[in-house]
Amino acid sequence: MSSIHIVFNYRGEWTLPADKVSELKAAFPDVTFIEAAGREVPPEVLQEADAFVGWPTDEMLDAMPKLRWLQLPSAGANGYADNPKLRPEVVLTNSSGVFGIPGAEHAIALMMAFARRIHIHRDQQHQRVWKPSRDCLQVQDATVLVVGLGDIGKEVAVRAKALGAHVIGVKRQVTTSPPYVDELYDTAHVDDVLPHADFVVSALPLTPETRGFFSAERFAKFKPGAVFVNIGRGGSVDESALVAALSTGRLGGAGLDVTAEEPLPPDNPLWGLENVIITSHSAGVSPTKTERRFQLLERNIRRFVNGERLENVVDRKLGY
Repeated sequence: MSSIHIVFNYRGEWTLPADKVSELKAAFPDVTFIEAAGREVPPEVLQEADAFVGWPTDEMLDAMPKLRWLQLPSAGANGYADNPKLRPEVVLTNSSGVFGIPGAEHAIALMMAFARRIHIHRDQQHQRVWKPSRDCLQVQDATVLVVGLGDIGKEVAVRAKALGAHVIGVKRQVTTSPPYVDELYDTAHVDDVLPHADFVVSALPLTPETRGFFSAERFAKFKPGAVFVNIGRGGSVDESALVAALSTGRLGGAGLDVTAEEPLPPDNPLWGLENVIITSHSAGVSPTKTERRFQLLERNIRRFVNGERLENVVDRKLGY
């Protein structure tokens, strides 16, 4: 029996420490693990790859005739789910489950920052100005609308409910209502509930259906002064419409971990708005991220070797 070849292609924040690679080699002696960094992976390595962990370029996908499994280090699958270079028979999996806890904590932190006007006090600190707040929001008893109840959205809802908020969830399809939401609707009814929300948290993936989901028409339905938090994907927001809603005071604030273009260009007007907090796609950062990602990878390698169904298989039609 020929060895299974699995390529780890390290790029961006995705890497595996040497001790974790050694653990995998010891656990799977019949698997050949190849590590490569950057966009230039030797052709002979790609030629033999049965599985690839990373974000391959189109050129890499073309060069892997034996590829059977692509494991993304990210929760999002945009750029791959609908990529014609990724053959239909290749199983695509993501890293959902790795980012739920840190992503949710980040979303709650942004909500709290606006509720307690922390961003204003930080600006005043830099100006050496002592000026107490005279108004605020309160998460307890507020209505928190979470749009997208995947890994991150679910964890946001759990934490918002624990803080005493009335939580409304919106997801693509409604089956049974989970205990961490007080109300649950499908996306067709999002416009009906937007006017009631003090905080709106987007945890949407980027798919053809969600691109530009938060449009000018949708922002016009927000409760005046509501806070918008985007912890999902920047492409789900019409940013010119967002800037207009923030500039006119329709929105009380926006906490943005993601933007349509990343890095956000220096001339983008979002940088200059006082009621915006930008956190540079940092929500997934966590001291336990590497360990959670490793555990998922180890489980999926075991399943792959044994010919079992993998975890976190992406529905290529839905995009997540």
